[in-house]
Amino acid sequence: MRKSNYIGKRKIDINQKSFSFTHRYDQRKFKIDKLNNIKNTFQIKINNRLILSSIIFSSIFFVIAIQILQINIFHNAQYEIFSKSEEIVRPNILDRNSISLTANLPMYNIGVIPSKIQNREKFIRRAVSIYDHLSYAELNNKFQKNEFFYLKRNSSPQELQKIINIGEIGIQVEDSILRKYIHKSLFSHVIGEVDLDNIGVSGMEYSFNDIDLNSQKDTIFSSLDLRIQHIMRDEILKGMNTYDAKGGSGLIINVDNGEIISMVSLPDFDPNQSIGNKFNRNTLGVYELGSVMKTFTTAIGIEEKIFNLNTIYNVEKTIKVGSNRVSDTHSPCKQNLCSVSVEDIFVHSSNIGTIKMVRDIGTELQQNYLSNLGLLNKVNLNLPELATPIMPENWSSVSTDSIAYGYGLSISPLHLALATATVLNGGYIIEPTLLKNEKLKDYKQRIFSEDTSQMMRYLFSKVVTEGTAKSAFGYNKSLTYKPNYVFNDTYGYLVGGKTGTAQKSSSGYKRGKIATFISAFPINNPKFIVLISLDEPQPINDRESDYDTFGSTNAGWNVARISRNIIDRISPILDINTKYKLNDNEIIYNTSFN
Repeated sequence: MRKSNYIGKRKIDINQKSFSFTHRYDQRKFKIDKLNNIKNTFQIKINNRLILSSIIFSSIFFVIAIQILQINIFHNAQYEIFSKSEEIVRPNILDRNSISLTANLPMYNIGVIPSKIQNREKFIRRAVSIYDHLSYAELNNKFQKNEFFYLKRNSSPQELQKIINIGEIGIQVEDSILRKYIHKSLFSHVIGEVDLDNIGVSGMEYSFNDIDLNSQKDTIFSSLDLRIQHIMRDEILKGMNTYDAKGGSGLIINVDNGEIISMVSLPDFDPNQSIGNKFNRNTLGVYELGSVMKTFTTAIGIEEKIFNLNTIYNVEKTIKVGSNRVSDTHSPCKQNLCSVSVEDIFVHSSNIGTIKMVRDIGTELQQNYLSNLGLLNKVNLNLPELATPIMPENWSSVSTDSIAYGYGLSISPLHLALATATVLNGGYIIEPTLLKNEKLKDYKQRIFSEDTSQMMRYLFSKVVTEGTAKSAFGYNKSLTYKPNYVFNDTYGYLVGGKTGTAQKSSSGYKRGKIATFISAFPINNPKFIVLISLDEPQPINDRESDYDTFGSTNAGWNVARISRNIIDRISPILDINTKYKLNDNEIIYNTSFN
């Protein structure tokens, strides 16, 4: 019989071997444990997937990083389909009044990788139809070489789209900048041009190559004036057509600070097309310029007090220079021998009188002053096209005589303009510039006194009123030219100048001439130098013509007229009145120089 024990109301079988059912079943705890088990299992799976994803994405990132390094370090740009080239953005050039003379247009360089072109025949035919400058044979020949080549540099967006529409991937596209010259040939010689890589090859553009273009300001203010440049070119071109000249040139320079307001050389060229005559007559051409050189002979003698305006020289019909005899084109008198003052020698441009004057000056003084005036050295200007004067190897007495009246020393028109500015501005050397100069006066050393300058200004005015340029400015009542050349009884001109006509030389003198007129205005207080030259102007011997030169090719009959037209048109723009009333009894200068 079994024994039983009672604990409270619960009956316990003491002989029972298992106690698994002696505890109460806890359903809530069971559910919680089950959920925890499920959660732990899910967490393990999530962690495993995260680890796997991290490995995958890390691998992808690593592959991309390797590819980026390969592209940037080891990849050959020749085989790129699309690439971005380093662009050279040149600062735009403005005139002195902030008018743009250049522009930068965003364009594209389109290259071809022949090995990647699938249908060459189709591509060639389509490309030839898009670009007029290409031929089928030329393009096919480039493909045969199987080397990268440019289909077109500086293509427009429209052209690029047409090439893309062909559907080939073997093209390379680069960003590029096209330098545009807004006024075409108007400033061609002075501004110059750039090549396909936007590198300056001439003019001001070339001079900017030495600076870090991308670090500069966006614009460069030049000293040039668009309005004046247009007038200059227009009048010189008319003069070339009128007198059937081979070429022409012109300069306008501020006599106080060296600013070049205008520079024209004809024939010219269009820098947008790089077609035309690229020779700058003003700075690169050197010429024997004739009687304009008498300015310096006279100024030297006055400055050194070797003679004054009233000094008298005996002038014969001819004078011996070396083995040759020199005569006067404009004789100051009709007699075989006459006594002529320095004033009349200059005003009437006597070769003989000038030779006698320079013989009193001497070779040493002549050389020293011409050197100080910059006539024996290259001009310092921000242009690459600058000429070195051609001077005698052995500066003999014959050289001294010849140079005094305009032969034996070849200089550029720019040399002449700068030296003349020094003579007339009070005797100060100025340095030319094509950049706007904020200084009203920018003088260097002084080589002539104010008294010498005043006397030379007076002589320049007399050339226009009584001398070799009087017909051009309307002071001869007997001549009947075009209405604007008729003598004006009411108004005169505050303009002074000097004519020069020289035979061109090339292994001996030829019939062709260089005609030059250099003037300053207003001559009582000069502000600007105007220099005009014509290459081989032809005579007009027609009394019915408005431009009759009576068979002469001398400067007073052609370039002096052109200069007058230019001065008439530009003086209102420059706010300078170049005319004055003759009946006002205005005295420009005291004429009683001793």
